[in-house]
Amino acid sequence: MRAPAPAPVVIGVDDGLLRLRVLDRAVREGRRRGGPLVLVHAHGPETPLAAWYDDAGRRAESYLTRTAPDLAVELLCRAGDITDVLVGACEPGSVLVLGDRHRRLGSEAGHTTERVITAAPCPVLVIPEYRGPTPRGAVARRAVVVGVDDGPSAPAVLAHAVRTAADLGVPLEAVRVVPPPEDAGGAEVGEADLEAARRGLDRVVAAALRFGPDVPVRTEVVVDRPARALLERAAGADEVVVGHRRDGAASLRGPGSTARSVLTGAPCAVAVLGPGGLDPAGAAVGATEGSR
Repeated sequence: MRAPAPAPVVIGVDDGLLRLRVLDRAVREGRRRGGPLVLVHAHGPETPLAAWYDDAGRRAESYLTRTAPDLAVELLCRAGDITDVLVGACEPGSVLVLGDRHRRLGSEAGHTTERVITAAPCPVLVIPEYRGPTPRGAVARRAVVVGVDDGPSAPAVLAHAVRTAADLGVPLEAVRVVPPPEDAGGAEVGEADLEAARRGLDRVVAAALRFGPDVPVRTEVVVDRPARALLERAAGADEVVVGHRRDGAASLRGPGSTARSVLTGAPCAVAVLGPGGLDPAGAAVGATEGSR
């Protein structure tokens, strides 16, 4: 039986300058996945079409065919709702690569990123267009950082992070964040709770490594706010992987949205797995571990 064709790496293209950091990362994703690159230049339905409007897409296509002749490249220029066009080009095995100017999530472009994450059937990889210097006190290192909570989607998020670290050839840093008690009069998290968190993290990491590629993993349990802890570890890292499990949410907005906070503040690439982008194999690992 012939193996199914690899799912495409889908790249969102907007108007303006070429986003070389975004395109170069998409090439890396395409090579490691063995799939084609699909450039999507979505026109808003209210945009009057002109002869020059597709220039940005054609320039991105020209750059990719010149710098990655080993990969198939397809350009889709579509008019319609931008979120629908981007999501419609994706498959369950795809990855959607988007660029984002630093702290742009408050703009309309940022709203599109949020909507896409909640609707995409695959992980969404957001690449900062301008990466500033590593903050003072942070250690620049090769690593993928993943936030691992105690929710049902944690094994799938971790499985994706393990594969990403293996593909990039870097270690994985798995962080379990235990929020401090609220309105507890200064009470601290008990050692029994911390030990339970460590055992749970070690168990799910062991399962991910048993069913996935072997990568060096450092685990850590910290008492902090999840977004703050992940942002501290994102400084100097290659990528952060987080889950977004608010099923039915129209966006990433709202109190306690760790994914949105990390997207807003991380200086490195951020992979977000929304409800539709969770890895079924990772979920199966979770079910296996949960039955123990």
